[in-house]
Parts: sequence; C-alpha cells; structure tokens
Amino acid sequence: MSFWRRAEVFCLAGLCFAAFVQASAAPIVVDRTHTSATFDGIGGLSGGGATSVLLPHYAEPSRSQILDYLFKPNFGASLQILKVEIGGDSQSTDGTESSHMHTEDRIDLHTGYEWWLMQEAKKRNPEIKLYGLAWAFPGWVGEGSGDPFKFPEQTARYLVAWVAGAKTEYGLDIDYLGIWNERASDSKFVQVLRKTLNQAGFARTKLVVKDGTLDICNELLKDKAYADAVDIVGLHYPSDFADFSACRQLGKPVWASEESSSYDDLNGAACWGRVINSHWVINRMTSSIMWNLVGAYYHGTDWYASSMLTSVEPWSGHYEVNPVIWATAHVTQFTKIGWRYLANGSGSGELPRGGYYTAWVDPSSDDFTMNFVKISRDHASCTRPPLPNFQVEEETLTVLLSPSMRPPDELEIWYSNFESYDADPSVFKHSTVQVLNGKFSLKVPVGAMITVTTIKTGQKGSFQGIPPSSPSFPLNYADDFQSSADSENARWFADQIGSFEIHRVEDGMRSLKQMVPLLPIGWTDKGSRGPMTLIGMREWQDIKVQVSFRLPPPAGRVPADAACVGVRTDQMWKNGVVLCVNYDGHWELLNSGPPLQGSSAPATPLASGMTKAVGSSWHVLSLEVGGSNEAQGALDGNELLSSVPVRSMDTGFAAIGANGWFPIEFRNFSVSKVHWAPPASCVEPRPGAVLTSEPCTRNGYYLQEQAWELLPSYQLKHDSGLCASGGAQGAVTLEICDSTKPAQLFLNDYTLVRNTLVEFTSKAVMKPLAGDKSGAVFVGKAGDWSKWTYFPNTKQLRNQYVADVSLGYPMCLTACPKKDLTHKPVSLFT
Repeated sequence: MSFWRRAEVFCLAGLCFAAFVQASAAPIVVDRTHTSATFDGIGGLSGGGATSVLLPHYAEPSRSQILDYLFKPNFGASLQILKVEIGGDSQSTDGTESSHMHTEDRIDLHTGYEWWLMQEAKKRNPEIKLYGLAWAFPGWVGEGSGDPFKFPEQTARYLVAWVAGAKTEYGLDIDYLGIWNERASDSKFVQVLRKTLNQAGFARTKLVVKDGTLDICNELLKDKAYADAVDIVGLHYPSDFADFSACRQLGKPVWASEESSSYDDLNGAACWGRVINSHWVINRMTSSIMWNLVGAYYHGTDWYASSMLTSVEPWSGHYEVNPVIWATAHVTQFTKIGWRYLANGSGSGELPRGGYYTAWVDPSSDDFTMNFVKISRDHASCTRPPLPNFQVEEETLTVLLSPSMRPPDELEIWYSNFESYDADPSVFKHSTVQVLNGKFSLKVPVGAMITVTTIKTGQKGSFQGIPPSSPSFPLNYADDFQSSADSENARWFADQIGSFEIHRVEDGMRSLKQMVPLLPIGWTDKGSRGPMTLIGMREWQDIKVQVSFRLPPPAGRVPADAACVGVRTDQMWKNGVVLCVNYDGHWELLNSGPPLQGSSAPATPLASGMTKAVGSSWHVLSLEVGGSNEAQGALDGNELLSSVPVRSMDTGFAAIGANGWFPIEFRNFSVSKVHWAPPASCVEPRPGAVLTSEPCTRNGYYLQEQAWELLPSYQLKHDSGLCASGGAQGAVTLEICDSTKPAQLFLNDYTLVRNTLVEFTSKAVMKPLAGDKSGAVFVGKAGDWSKWTYFPNTKQLRNQYVADVSLGYPMCLTACPKKDLTHKPVSLFT
C-alpha cells in the first residue's frame, strides 16, 4: 500500500495532476506567523432551481427547526453564506423560480420565497453573507434575442432592481452578485453592471464571475477592464487537479461557488468534508458553497436530496438531519469569516498517509481551529469532477503548536467518521485532548473528519419529537387558492415550465395565474412544451384531477390557446396522460404535455374531438385514469371521452398548465384516488432466499417485499434486515448483512440512482445486477435490463425511471419467490 503527499503538479493533455511521494513521520508544525489568505466562509445554495419550494409551506414547528439547523450559530450547519437564485421564470433544475420582473414595466418584490429565506437566515445569524445569482432571465431582457448581454444596460437594470428591492423592501444587503449561472459572461456587461451598482448606491456589493468553468481566469488576464470590475472568481465543481496558475496570477479570491451535488448520506458528507479542505490545501480556494441548501423538492424532479438537509414532507412536518449538516458544522461552528488560513507547512497541508488538514486563526485573539479529513477513494467522490486513484491509511499524528499559537493546556475535539456503517455511526462527537509542551497526538482513521479547536461553544443541536415520516402525499386533496397571499406560489405546487402565482383578480377572488408572457432566456429547458406546475408523487397512477380554469380574453390571443390537466406526468411532462381543451372547444388526449405553440415537440393524440366553445369564461376540466388503464374526461361535468386506453407503464404527478405563454388562471383544484387497493404481500423472506423481480406496486403503496435501503456502504438492505448478495455469477440471494463481504457490495452512483437509471455492480465479480421479463434477477450475464433506479418514497428498486415501452410495466426487485411472467406480452395498454 502507498501513501501520498503532494510534491508538484504536472500537466498532460491540458489536465493537471498532483505528483506524490512517500511522507516522513515528522510532527505537523502549526505556526501563526505564517498566515495566508482570508477565510471567506462556508455556504449553502437555495436555487438552481426551486430546491426550497416545499419549505415555506412546511408544517410548524418543523419549518423553524429546519431553519435553525441551517442558519442558527453554534447549533447545526451554522452557515456563513446563503446563496440564492434570482428567479428567471425558467426551468433551472428542479423547477422554475418566479422573476421579480415578468415584464419590463412592473417590479414585484413579493414573488417566490428567496426573499423570505434570506430574512429567516438573517434573523438567526445577522452576520451571514448574502449572494444572488441568475440562472435564467425573462425574455424581455434580451428583447427576444435569447441573449441577456445584447442590451447590457437593460440587464444591469434588471439585476440592480433585485439588489435594490432586497434593501428597500426587506432591509437585506446583498454582499455578492453573480452574472449567469454556468453560462456565458461578458466583459462589457460586467463593466456596465459594476457602474450601475455603484450609481445606485451598491458599491459594496461584490461581483463574482462567472459561476462556471476555469477558463474565466484566462479571459480576465487578457482584459484588464474586465478584471478590474470583478472581485471574486467563482468556479463550479472545480477539480483540485486542474491548472490554477492563471487564477493565481489574478490575485483575486477564488471560490468553489457551487460544490458537491452529492446525495445527503455519509458518502455525501465525506465528499463535502474532503473538498472543504482539499480546495484550500491544493489550490488556495477560500470559500465553498454547497448545492443545495435544503432538499425541499419532490422525488421525480432532478437530483433528489442532493442536499445539506432533506425536507420533502410539508404535510407531516417530517425532515431528516443528515450527516452533511455535521460535516459543515466541523468548520462553521469553529471559524468566522475574516479569520486567516495558515499556509501549507505551517498548519495546513496533506497528511503523510493520505488526506488533508487545514488551520484557521482569529487575527484578533488567540483562538484557532484545525480540521483533519481522511476519506478512502471509494467514498471520497463528489458527483463531479472525477478523482485520480489514491490510497489512504489510518495514522497517528503528532501536532506541534509553535509559541506563536500560545498553546493552551487542553483543546476541544469534534469527531465524525463518514465510513462507519454502524447503526449509530460516530458523527460530530465531542471530547478533549491534552496539550503537553505544545504537543498533542491525534489518531486519524480512514473515514474521519476531526476538528481540533480552542472554541468551546460547539454544539450538536437537536429538537425532540421530529414527526414520523409519512411519505405518501395526502389524498384526497383540494385547494381553492384563496388562503394564499398575492404573488406567492400555490401550496405544495412545484412549477416546472413557466411561473404560476396567486393573484387577486377583478371579482375579488384569488386565482393561480401563469405569469410568463414570452419564452424566457433559459438555462436548460428551451420551452418545447407549454407551461406546467405539478403536485403529488412520482409513483401515482390511478387518480382524478379536476380544476376550474379561465383562458384570457381573446383580444390578441389565438383560438389554439388551451387549458390542460395531466395525470401520471413526469417532471417536464414528456410522458403522462394529458387532456387539453382550447378556446373553440377542440380537445385532445395526449401521452405527453402539449407542444408549446410554434415548437416542434412531438405529440400524437390518443383521442380528440369537439365540444362547445369555452371562450374566456370559467369552466371545470377533469381527467381520471384508473387501474383499468382507461381515461375518462369531462368539461363542466359533460363527458368528453370515456374508456380511452392509455399506457400502463406511465407513473407520475398531477399537473395543470397550458400550451402557450399566456395568463391562464386556475381555481378549485382537486386530486383524488381512483379505485386504489392495497397490494397483498408474500411470506417473510429468510437467509438464502433467491431474489426476483415483480410488477411494482401502484400509487405509492409501500410493500415490504419490494422495500430496500441503499446503504452508504453500497449494500442493498432489505426491509427484513437481510442484505442482497451476488458473489457468484447467477442468482442473487438474501444473506445476513456484513459490509466486509464483497458479494454484498453493489457499487452504484449513489447520488444519481434516485434520478435516473444506473448500474449496480457486484464488487465480488464486477458484473452488474440484471433482470429479465421472466422475473429472474442475476449477476454475470445479460438480461432485458442491467440498470435500476431507486424510488425513496416506496423504497423500490425499479427497472424504469420514466416509461420504457420495450420493458412494459415497471418491475421491482423483490424478496418474493419467482413469479413466472414468461411469454406474457409486453403491451402499451396492459
């Protein structure tokens, strides 16, 4: 086994790596006289997009407790920076966030929830820094060009209106402002933005450029006026093994201004703890900001629970305090922005047997903090970028505090191990260490993150009685939208295309209204399907959705403008069952959301027809699909369609929307069950039982035989307490759990598995877990599928994330005896 310590950097084909040599056993020397850069803080990111959407409507006291875990000093994550999305009316990962200026002539400082979140953060920590960044822009900014920099004064006015609104409406000072997330930047625009901020009285707001890739440093080196307008270089998911020489020449702070994107378990904590340290030690980055702050968005939208804390049950108040909270606390509870890093070799560096250590000192007192982290290669990876191979091993360190540190007699220790897979792993445990003659010893095992500090206020905060989990969305459900405030999002709805807000209209009642008048300057989705907001569960199949709608007055509109309701829809309603009716009364039943008018998105109606013209008055539209996989639809209680066959394999949310950028209104929404029946369960599994696959339970019902837990050790733990084992080519069985057995380790992308299909590779034979339509499950040979996805609400390991016509109805890994499905036809409609 070899151990690594960074000696020099070499580059090959544009990618740079660290070269390492075996380390000596000399003491680690900590010397305050060798201070280096200023520490800029550790943060979390709300947005990119709509990642906090369920939090504002969370049941109390859970909502306040979640906010305390994130922002309250000396309690939980104790965040030092809050970065938020400046809503731009377009899909930006998990949904759409409303702009403060849907149109050029009106500013609304009450849209969305980021204002509220910044206020709550400041209430808990007045010293927290605030950072705003746009992922998208309303279409008017570029006057239809799709380029936010074509009219720089106009876009600068738009962003400064947000900064000014934060101050005038909420008393919030925006400390940092970005340009355009992970897309282009522009020298002229940044200079105009700097000038506009200064003229508006916001000279203290610093500009971060460009919230993207490393090439920005070379751009700034070539353009002095551009560089002079920039305060901070912000990089996303930077590789510590890339070439930072251009960035260093700038002489500006360099931040990992978006980082991690990793699932919220022990592995995610290991990733986060590693980069907080390695970014400073290797490349002198002075801040890391985690995406995302709080996983308050539905499973079935992208990057589920890639978060610091997970809260997806606003109806029950249940939330999960994840290990990532405590990895953050290892630094934030024992440092402050403005402290100074100690240079490599004087308090920071790479550990002799692998890993990193970092030291911070308070320039105004004798206080200091050190952090040590040692993560193995299998558990060190963040979602991106890839890491080179390396090895680490447990070691015992001797740390020598020089006289400049004024060594105390005793130091506080906070210990976590993110590779401990016990039922109660060691996470943020407190102890002390004695200092003798300026020295102390420290054992650093593999998986460890350890804080050594003079600060005595650390706390593993907690609340009693977190409500139990109730992952099934409560049905039957209804909302007339009358109890919400103007400009708010509707409770528990998640906009995916367009922006839907509550507004009082001419009859004195409130409506949920689509606010985007033209195609935004998007970040991801370019608007191939019409505006839509969703609610519910990715697992739903048999539901009825009903809603009142009103199309806008016909002046300036076209007869094709249509209102739509959907069931079984995925995030961007590319799949599902959707019923639309337009001004003239033409209706269509589709297997997707409606194509946006003027787009080329495919749509083949399952059924269509004519009814009475609907005009611009209020009407009631309903759609239901039950266990027979037949659709029924009605307008104002009059049947439009009946018993129309639809695909059996579609599952998903309830949705309402339209086929164009117009201000459609909705009221009196309801979603209800249609002929739900609890599934029957098979006998209790035993060691040696052969695993199979069977049709997944419908509608989010939990079934023990299909219930699995994905352990951070890469084991598949069945609800019975046994683990899957695939040690030899052939059948997969249940065995007593033992994380030391390679046969029980199914390597997978633990972050993406909840959002897409990934392989589960048996570490014993390095072959994927596969299945076929007969119900057999095996390793070591080809099947009808070799990738799986995890549905956390029902704990199912499925062979489909969205409908796959070639596979038929979704199949789930089960501990039931094999059910012979051979020769049964794969049908679209059964």
